[in-house]
Amino acid sequence: MATASTESATPTATAPATGPAPARGPQPRRSLLRDSRPWMVTGGWPAMPFVILLLVAALDQIDTRLFAVLGPEIKDYFGLDLGAIGALVTFAGILSLVIALPIGYLVDRVQRTRLAALGAFATGVFGICTGFAPTVVLLALARVGATLGLALEPTHFALLSDYYPQETRAGVFAGREFGIRLSRAVVPILLGFAAAVWFWQLPFFLLSVPAIVVGLVLWTRVREPVRGEHERRAMGASEDVALREARPPSFAEGWRTAWGVRTIRRVSYSLPFLVGGINSIVILMGFLYDEKFHVGPGGRGILAGAIEPAGMAGVLVGGLVTNRLMRHRPGRAITYAGLMGVLSGVMYVGVALSPSLAVVVALVLLAEFTTSILLPALLAVISLVSPPRARGIGLSIGTLWLLPGVLLQWMTLVLADQVGISFSLLLLLPIFTIGALILSSAGSTVEADIRAATAASLAAEISRRSKEEGKAKLVVAKDVDVHYGEVQVLFNVDFEVEEGEVLALLGTNGAGKSTLLRAIAGLTEPSNGAVFFDGEDITHLPASEHAARGIIASPGGRGTFPSLTVAENLRLAAWIHRADDAYIARAMDQVFGYFPVLHQRLGEAAGNLSGGEQQMLTLAQAFLSRPRLLMIDELSLGLAPAVVEQLLVIVRAIADQGATIILVEQSVNIALTVARRAVFMEKGEVRFTGSTAELMERPDILRSVYLKGATSAGRTVTARARTAVAESNGSTAALELQGLRKRFGGISAVDGVSFEVPEGRVLGFIGPNGAGKTTVFDLISGFLAADEGRVLLFGDDITLSGPDERAKLGLQRSFQDAGLFPALTVTENIAVALERHIESRSITMTALGLPNVRRAEAKVRRRVDRLVELLAIGDIRDRFVRELSTGSRRIVDLACCMAAEPRILLLDEPSSGIAQKESEELGPLLQRIKFETGCTLMLIEHDMPLIMSVSDELIALELGAVVTRGAPLDVVEHPQVVASYLGTSDEVIRRSGSV
Repeated sequence: MATASTESATPTATAPATGPAPARGPQPRRSLLRDSRPWMVTGGWPAMPFVILLLVAALDQIDTRLFAVLGPEIKDYFGLDLGAIGALVTFAGILSLVIALPIGYLVDRVQRTRLAALGAFATGVFGICTGFAPTVVLLALARVGATLGLALEPTHFALLSDYYPQETRAGVFAGREFGIRLSRAVVPILLGFAAAVWFWQLPFFLLSVPAIVVGLVLWTRVREPVRGEHERRAMGASEDVALREARPPSFAEGWRTAWGVRTIRRVSYSLPFLVGGINSIVILMGFLYDEKFHVGPGGRGILAGAIEPAGMAGVLVGGLVTNRLMRHRPGRAITYAGLMGVLSGVMYVGVALSPSLAVVVALVLLAEFTTSILLPALLAVISLVSPPRARGIGLSIGTLWLLPGVLLQWMTLVLADQVGISFSLLLLLPIFTIGALILSSAGSTVEADIRAATAASLAAEISRRSKEEGKAKLVVAKDVDVHYGEVQVLFNVDFEVEEGEVLALLGTNGAGKSTLLRAIAGLTEPSNGAVFFDGEDITHLPASEHAARGIIASPGGRGTFPSLTVAENLRLAAWIHRADDAYIARAMDQVFGYFPVLHQRLGEAAGNLSGGEQQMLTLAQAFLSRPRLLMIDELSLGLAPAVVEQLLVIVRAIADQGATIILVEQSVNIALTVARRAVFMEKGEVRFTGSTAELMERPDILRSVYLKGATSAGRTVTARARTAVAESNGSTAALELQGLRKRFGGISAVDGVSFEVPEGRVLGFIGPNGAGKTTVFDLISGFLAADEGRVLLFGDDITLSGPDERAKLGLQRSFQDAGLFPALTVTENIAVALERHIESRSITMTALGLPNVRRAEAKVRRRVDRLVELLAIGDIRDRFVRELSTGSRRIVDLACCMAAEPRILLLDEPSSGIAQKESEELGPLLQRIKFETGCTLMLIEHDMPLIMSVSDELIALELGAVVTRGAPLDVVEHPQVVASYLGTSDEVIRRSGSV
């Protein structure tokens, strides 16, 4: 790790305090002049790094300017045309830019002063090679080497950003550019005359000596600064912490970190247009002076130097204005700079059209003034929004976007050979203007990116202080936003987890709980904010590196590889610890002790396991990974109470190993069995953080959201619904099953199931995972063909009918995974479910918009509005289904089922994925659905309070056969049901209220 010297880390006696400057109002003109004095550029901090890096950059820029000034002589010497000169410059530029990104990667991890010194050596050595080159090929190679300094420019900016604090950077960058332009104003004149008097190679020889000398000084005398020191000081870090560098990012993390900065992206998009246009203009101006005004090399040197005072004035104004804007509205600095770029483009139109050399020079001076305002603002803002640990890659990303600009430069020179230099300059106007406008738009993202950088600093400070206080926070998420496309899901989320605790993450459907877990696990990259793990920034780490650090996510539902066997799934989970055979053996024994069924089914494909067994396998994989942080999403989703009880055993075992656990669970009752602290989320924001006991005393937080509109309505119709059920006791059977059997290979999924369902009744199905409940529903609805037996619907045999024919007869069903159209909105999905009730189906009449079509569509809209109101989903009616949470999709699925006006409705785990308080409101809603539609209801459900509150009878299944049928209380007290299904945990059984 590099260590800062006293010179680079400590200001002089007159240095200002580090940290952001206090906001100030307008200053008198005297302060503006005072700020422009040379000794104020570095704000009292040591000037040697600034001066040496300025010399290196100036020599590299003079070398590039010399090649442009002496272009006509080089063209004649080698017998080239403009296209060949353009190809030569393009070739050199492309190769130098290609290596810029790898160099940016090195900038974040090696000694940067040595890299900058290598750039100075390259300018000197390859300048000599340029003068001695006997052929075009060798000249091209020499120019490639000489432009290495361009590829190393990000090194300079990264060094200056770490040598000097934030409040002085605009002045430092402006002073650097001012010095470069001053050298370009004087040196090309002298070297141009030297070329005119002697030979064109001499200026390159003369330039090489100081370049090599400055490189030696930089290599031996200038020390390396600490990355991010000033940012940490500004946050109040101690001396020891400020001088401690963060872990350098991997290439992938560095790229994601830098590219995640919106301002850097916008600036990168503008660079091909701006830099391609500016470089083309610089080269074309030498040829314009030569061909249109017949100016010799000495005169061209004078003109090239004469524009620099205008550029210096622009840099001075840009630096002063940027310094002042950075204190109040930093985004405006880059906005104004972009608008100045548009003005510069207009100036070059006059340059192309003017027949007067004096007018051309005047316009070039004005254009140079306005263009020069860009750079200080650009560099100051980028240094402010770039995370210090990835600043090298952040600054190098822009060089990749210079490649199209280099190609544009070559195309412009080729075109100039065909249509003339003046016309080529005119064609550059729209290109340059587009780039300036894109750059100006970047001002709108600056404040958000500063907010993100501040969040990272705050998260780091929270992690550091908690360790110093002996209360280490394993996870610190600060100001986190997450978007899916244009939809924002998380809003300014602050979230902290102490090491070793078990935390319950609760909330309504669509609250953003799973999204927050995905952001912590690296599966979804935050659009703003920072996530720290054990004091380390992991916001932009790829998911594989999260897992390597012990961050394990157990997804809701099934998290296994279905085509692999149980043994292969377990081996994959232990892969992270493949070098520790002893640990793997011990952990495997523990897993088989917790879940003996996994040992019995080692050779079975995971996809053939029941839902509960797959969840067991998922948790076993998490256990084998030896997590430091285990995030479990929906532990009880779709599982029988006895299975949930088994799963809680291994969750506690993982916690006993010292792991930190975040448990996302819709059932507060289940969450309370393992967690002592809870975080409650609603609509993408954290609404409560505290102990679970405190949460239970906050009914205002725990109240239902989506189904609350249906509560009162459900209660008013419950009595009427019960009456309707009683009246239907003597009615005929709506559905009858006779000896249904279904086998999968050698396994009997359904074994001789027979029962009747009287019309208007509610029949519930319970049983352990893998008992055959869903298979029975598949056989009833026609999605599976029975091996034996018959299915009768209102007395008609429908055994051989397909699902579509059964649906037309009024048999509808829902699935465990809501079968909706993700690319359609909620209302569009409901309207599609109403399709079978549309009176007019003629495409021609629909295209003509005839009255009968309009009436039919209006009827559909009214029906959709009624269903939306009934289920209280108005807030999400216009959202795409793919944007909804699991619970919200469940509600929409129920609406679609009602839209079909079923006579018999089969619901497969309707409460799966719905929050506990909302699940408690689901019973009255189901009663209302039955009352509204007059249908017979059959439902599979693991939520015992829910299914017992709505069912007239229960059927218990096990191993594909009926165990018992009867009144709900009689069924749940059956010994075999208790032993195989319910278990003994009261909290798990009562997952949504009380039975």
